Amino acid sequence: MIQRILLATDGSETALKATRWAAELAKKYGAKVTVLHVVHIPAALAGSTVLPGGATDVAVVTRLMEQAAEGVLTITTPLLEEAQVEYSTRIEYGHTADTIVRVAEEEKADLIVMGSRGLTDASALLLGSVSHKVLHAVHDKPVLIVR
Repeated sequence: MIQRILLATDGSETALKATRWAAELAKKYGAKVTVLHVVHIPAALAGSTVLPGGATDVAVVTRLMEQAAEGVLTITTPLLEEAQVEYSTRIEYGHTADTIVRVAEEEKADLIVMGSRGLTDASALLLGSVSHKVLHAVHDKPVLIVR
């Protein structure tokens, strides 16, 4: 029985397709959806915001990433509201695949739903690196990867 669904999203087109799948499954089974967006700030990016005088500020980059994360949730959650399913949202920081696996355990998710490819440069791959890593890291619950 599916009672808890973890929806990992980055706002990409495949993530929005995955959202529609999660919404349909949640509606069918009366499950609750946790919408997760992981903010990954690489060290190289953190030092790349140059302020007046040549200074860099990690807080500026972090805030920009938080705003982007909020935007992802803004385009994702209306699909769940339209399906009239119960959901909550989480924004986490860390390595994307590792964080998805950790949150799935914390939320006691019965199913992980995610898109096959996100907003990365891995567009030439059939299965994106994050979804591939999650699929191979999770052994005790099903993972639905939507193309």
